[in-house]
Amino acid sequence: MHEINRSDTDAGRTRSLTGGTLKRILLLTGLVVGLAAVGSAFAGVAKADKVGPITFEPKQGYVLGGINGQQGWMKSGAYDVAVASVATFPAASGYGFGSQALRLSNAVVSGSFGDQTFSPGLSSPAGEGSAAAHFSARFKIGTTLATVQPGLFMSVSPDNGSGGRMSYLRFEDQSDGVHVFFDDVTDNGPIGTVANFNETDIATLSRATAHSIRFEINFKNGPGNDVVKIFIDGKKTITGTTWENYYRYDPEASGNGNQVPTTSKLLFREGGSAADATPANLGNGFLVDGVTLKSSAGHGQDNGKNKNDKNNGNNNGNNNGNNNGNNNGGGHDHGHSQPGK
Repeated sequence: MHEINRSDTDAGRTRSLTGGTLKRILLLTGLVVGLAAVGSAFAGVAKADKVGPITFEPKQGYVLGGINGQQGWMKSGAYDVAVASVATFPAASGYGFGSQALRLSNAVVSGSFGDQTFSPGLSSPAGEGSAAAHFSARFKIGTTLATVQPGLFMSVSPDNGSGGRMSYLRFEDQSDGVHVFFDDVTDNGPIGTVANFNETDIATLSRATAHSIRFEINFKNGPGNDVVKIFIDGKKTITGTTWENYYRYDPEASGNGNQVPTTSKLLFREGGSAADATPANLGNGFLVDGVTLKSSAGHGQDNGKNKNDKNNGNNNGNNNGNNNGNNNGGGHDHGHSQPGK
C-alpha cells in the first residue's frame, strides 16, 4: 500500500514536472525567437549609417577659419578652403545657409589627393560586397559673388578618404552660370585595359540662388553594373555608373591590386596643374552647406527617368585609392584621360 501510494505520488510529481518543463520550454523558445528578431533588427540597423546634415554652424562646434581638424574634416594642404561667415557675401543672403558655410576656391590647386578637403566619414562604408550596398550624399552649393568668377572650378567625389573616387561632379563658373560636369568610366577589361572617362555637361546653374546636389549610388557585385544617379534641385539629371572598372582593369590601378575601394566620405577637390590656379579667386569661390552622407543596405529612391539617362551598365571605373600615391601624402594626377580637376 505504501509502495502504491509512493508510486502515485511519484507519478503526480512526474506529471507536474513534465507540465512545468513544457511551460519553460515554451517560454524559452519564445524568448529565443524574440531575441533573434531583435538581433535581426539591430543587424539591419548596423548596415545603415549617417553623417549630417553638416551646417557649419557654431552650435555644431564649427568656428571661422581653416576646416582642417574641425569635427572630423581633413585638409592638410594649403588650399583656399575655410569656414566663412555667410554675411561676408551679400550675394549669398538668400541661400538659406544660416550664419556660416564652407567656402572653397581654386586660388591654390595641385595634382594631389590625400591632402585635399575630406568630409567626416561614415563608420559603415558602402561598396561592392559590403553590408551597405547603397551610398547617398547631398549638399547645397552657391557662389560667393553674383557675377562670374573667371576660372573658378571645384570637383566633388564620393571617396574612400584617400583619393579613391567612385564618382565625380565638377562645378565651373562660366559666363552663363555654373556648369556641372559628370564623369563615369567605360572599361570592359581585361586587366591592363586603359579606361575611358566619359564627361557630360549635365546642367547650368544660376548664381542667383543656391542649388541642391545629390549622389545616389547602388553598388552591385560584379563588373560594370553599379548605378549612379545625380539629382539637382530634386530632379534626376543623369544616370550613369561608377568608376569601379577603372580600379578593376586599368593598369594605373595595378599598384592597388586592381581592388575596387569602398566609399565613406566626400572629397572636395581643387585639383589640376599650376596653370589651373586662379589667385584672383582667393577669399571667394563657392559656398557649401547642408552636407549629408548615408550608407544603407537598400537601394535609394528614383524620381523617374531623364533624357540624360545613359543606362550604360558597362561604364565603370574609379580613381584608385593607393596607386596614385595619394594616401595622405599628396599623390598626383593620373597619366591619361581621368579628369585632373
